[in-house]
Amino acid sequence: MTDEVVDEGPGESVDLAEEVIEETVAEAEDAEDAEADDWSGWSEIEVDGQVWLAPPALKSAFLRQADYTRKTQELAERRREAQAEHEAAGAHIAGRARLHLLDEQAQALDGLDWPALEAADPGRARALRERRLGLAETRERLAFDLARKEHETRMANEAAEAEAVLATGRALSEQIEGWSPALASQLADFARNFGVEADELRQINDPRLWRILHRAHLGETLARRLAEADRQAARPAVRPAADPGRPGSGVPGLDDRMETGEWMRRRNAAGQRERRRPRP
Repeated sequence: MTDEVVDEGPGESVDLAEEVIEETVAEAEDAEDAEADDWSGWSEIEVDGQVWLAPPALKSAFLRQADYTRKTQELAERRREAQAEHEAAGAHIAGRARLHLLDEQAQALDGLDWPALEAADPGRARALRERRLGLAETRERLAFDLARKEHETRMANEAAEAEAVLATGRALSEQIEGWSPALASQLADFARNFGVEADELRQINDPRLWRILHRAHLGETLARRLAEADRQAARPAVRPAADPGRPGSGVPGLDDRMETGEWMRRRNAAGQRERRRPRP
């Protein structure tokens, strides 16, 4: 018996291959759709005012870039502030030096022998007097300008310090439960016990330092309470004194543990019984 070989023909083989290809493509599309529908781990990020949906790796990159940008901007701002303070300090020193020079020139003119100079050279004496008057006017304007700038600088520093204190208070109200001016006063008293001056405390505008101070204050308060609890536990128990006036108290007659009123009542009663007792 001979096995028959069935020849399906080229058409059926092509159809089978096309079915396999279609199934493979369909499975790949389903996998892509499944991956597209899986948004787990994705989150929104804001870039230049616009919100985007980004995968975790891209979000981490954006956060690192944002943190780097923020730190760079903060560093640049601190540099600008330092440069402005340096220039202001230099201008102030230069103004003070000029004021000192004007004072020296005025003192030199004041030390002249004016009567002899007027007698010898009236024109020169008149010119020097005008110069002395001009020095006085220039000094007055310069001193006024320096005083005004010093006042403006002082007011700006005080305003900046006040804003820093308010910002510190706002931050601490979010970071420390129950933060209040009363708690701040307690922490200030706690710090002063270690020699910290009030002016030094006013300069502490870093919330982290106040949090450290708060933790230290809580630790000392807890340690003090635990020590007091240990002392109470080590103290011998005091048994309540028996009530002499209550039946079954077990304290007959007079006893020093009695209250004063009860002791006097019993003492008087004993005296009356003694007086009523018949004598031989």
